[in-house]
Amino acid sequence: MLLYPYQQRVKDALHRGQSVILQAPTGSGKTRAALAPFVEAFFDFPPACFPRQCLYAVPVQSLAVQFERVYRELAESYERRFCRRLEVRIQTGEFPEDPKLMGDLVFATLDQVLSSALGVPYSLSSNQANVNVGAVLGSYLVFDEFHLFPPAAIQTTLQLLCLYGRWAPFILMTATFSRTMLEEAAALLGAQVEIVPPEEVAQIETGWGTLPRRERRFFWREKVLSAADVLRAHGPVGRSLAVCNTVERALNLYRALVEAGCRPVPVASPALESFYEALRHATEPEKRHRILERAVGVLREEMAGAPTDSPWVMLLHSRFERPHRQVKEAFLGAECGSEREKWQVGSLIVVATQVVEVGLDITSGVLHTELAPAASVLQRAGRCARYPGERGEVYVYEVPARDDGKPDTAPYLSREEQAICERTRQALRERTGEILDFAQEQEIVNAAHQEVDRAILQAMREDEGRLWDLIRDGLERGKTSVRPELIRRVDSRTLIVYDAPSGLSEDSPFRYEGFSLWHGSLRGAVRNLLEQAKALDLPWALRYPVVQKDEEDSRAPTIYRWLDVESPEDISRSLLFAVHPALVSYDPEQGFRLVPGDRKYRSPQAPRRRGDRENYVYRLESYVQHVKAMARAFERLFRDRLAWVAARSGLGDHLERAVRLVLALHDVGKLQEPWQKWAAEHQKRVSGQEPPFLVAHVWSETEEHRRIAREVRPARPKHAGEGAFAAARILWEALEGQSHRFLHHAAVTAIARHHSPHLREAAPYRLHPRARETIAEALSAVGGRPEWADYLLAANEAPNLEKRLLPPPSTAEEWEGWLLYFLIVRVLRLCDELSQEEE
Repeated sequence: MLLYPYQQRVKDALHRGQSVILQAPTGSGKTRAALAPFVEAFFDFPPACFPRQCLYAVPVQSLAVQFERVYRELAESYERRFCRRLEVRIQTGEFPEDPKLMGDLVFATLDQVLSSALGVPYSLSSNQANVNVGAVLGSYLVFDEFHLFPPAAIQTTLQLLCLYGRWAPFILMTATFSRTMLEEAAALLGAQVEIVPPEEVAQIETGWGTLPRRERRFFWREKVLSAADVLRAHGPVGRSLAVCNTVERALNLYRALVEAGCRPVPVASPALESFYEALRHATEPEKRHRILERAVGVLREEMAGAPTDSPWVMLLHSRFERPHRQVKEAFLGAECGSEREKWQVGSLIVVATQVVEVGLDITSGVLHTELAPAASVLQRAGRCARYPGERGEVYVYEVPARDDGKPDTAPYLSREEQAICERTRQALRERTGEILDFAQEQEIVNAAHQEVDRAILQAMREDEGRLWDLIRDGLERGKTSVRPELIRRVDSRTLIVYDAPSGLSEDSPFRYEGFSLWHGSLRGAVRNLLEQAKALDLPWALRYPVVQKDEEDSRAPTIYRWLDVESPEDISRSLLFAVHPALVSYDPEQGFRLVPGDRKYRSPQAPRRRGDRENYVYRLESYVQHVKAMARAFERLFRDRLAWVAARSGLGDHLERAVRLVLALHDVGKLQEPWQKWAAEHQKRVSGQEPPFLVAHVWSETEEHRRIAREVRPARPKHAGEGAFAAARILWEALEGQSHRFLHHAAVTAIARHHSPHLREAAPYRLHPRARETIAEALSAVGGRPEWADYLLAANEAPNLEKRLLPPPSTAEEWEGWLLYFLIVRVLRLCDELSQEEE
């Protein structure tokens, strides 16, 4: 399929090494514009010409799920065509399937990408904090629906791209940039601006001229949205979408439509229960997709043959269990997608919240929405008349009044958001009844958003020093406290329906799937919940967990004490709360509600996630065997990915040489005499024989092996810092440290920190007499010169490691050294891990 002209221009720019900021209409193929350059380069270009990995960041996980499904299917066709695999993966809080960002094409939420880029990844433990930065550095970066990023994340993304953009080409894109954001971001980043011109928009909206042009007519309504409004505009076999700003108002509208005669889509049918249960345990994307296809088929069968005198109605918001939400979204994709000939259900009305703004590729003939910021209104409108040849109507309604008579713009409650809503109201009033094309929609966005966007950019400039202090705190020190400052503040609370005990408990509340509520909503519900609990004679209403620490044994299970919520102010004490089962209701049709129910519902346990491997299973392995296995992992997975950065940085062969040397030298500290003595004693106890070589790993396949490892005395000495110091002179000579000082520092730091990201010291050490010959052999195994082993520092009674490590970054040279370190240490740590998986 041919690219649209703007997609071709985007591809050409990126292949020239020019990053892009793209503004294109909803439904015009932005995703294809972003990924066509990567896919073509992946299969057709030499590895040094474009990154071999792509990280695709989105503001909501539903987008990641949608894109991962589409491109996983495309990857299968690419494999048949090119006889080469494009590994497509997903990494979100709900689907943490690629915590170390190993896939060739990874769809992830912005929180996952930014936390990884800042050295404080949500997906990994603190001792692995330096693993993911290098993935961001060496990748092609896509930031989709950029206007939906929180202000802090917008500022952080722009600042990081100033630092990373030289090695990580990127595209920022959305349908609703304000002109201020577009122009100033492009100037800051040196990016090419691509705005789809009117004639190309017309081409897209007519399907290359084969269909009438897509049209949306907008109407402003000086009233609150009601069921009567939805029914009055709904066609006999059409699709209508009604979007409310809050879950409570969506629930009320849904109930009103049911009371008016609409038939609920039978998502609570017993015939679907087995599919919901299967989805709870489905961890493989392919399996999940197959289950969803079958579930949609069963749901359609349940609806077949029903009377056609009244429309179906379905509710979608954020407070559904994951399997119920997935089935609803899959059903919408089938019944409101682009292939009308495959629609099987008659008349359908969908009531939803902001969850439909992005991530659902659906269309409708009529869209009703409450007033919201212009960018959100137009994103919602993108789910009306979405495809070429369609015509639709968009009705925008006033929001209800609060008790004080002012408009209730929740959840858009900040002063800036309220100002945007007011300007959006005025712009839509002036254009009511008009058909708005892409250019006119952008005029509304500019009128509503540019003042606030200008303020965000101005604040970023004025606060630049503090922002960079925070970025350094993340990258250099691994301070997780930077996350709310640089990504987003958590203003919601997780609520689980759980029988919270009165005493101490080892049962972790974080094992359960909960529902996210805005903290203000939960705070406002506290007094009513306390009153209901009293009326029902319950011992408690809301509780929150407090960890009881055992100072004597850090390996003991975590103990929780549950404390009662006694006032709304207690909502600030925790991010997670348990609510008494008697005070809530849940069903697949309406979701979670804070109203007394039948006491049967409990929050399900979350599926077991792919966690960090705390205890590796090792085989007895000589030092040289280990290095050779790591070298094979490097060749297989990382050499091509490194080629782009090597070419872009101007280091050429020196970067790959640095990586190979680090692979050969990273465990030099294990060649200490006490370490090898410990290894020999361990193997003698395990197998009755001492190994005939210097060891990198001993047997640890069973608990008995690991028990012996703990009991052998004297214990193993630490090795990472000591090995870095011992190998420093080799690296200086082999990397021509006089000319590449910061590459040398980066390599030494990578060895020192291949277990602990913030190590700064080394203990006195003495290497084994056979260490030099072992290192010579290891250097030969990675393509190095064996004579470099003559520079090995075989002993030191007072090693000053810190002066050989990277200094805190401030100058451009120092920052480049840190970026090189993150690239090298990622390859080192992952090859170290992957070497243990070889047969």
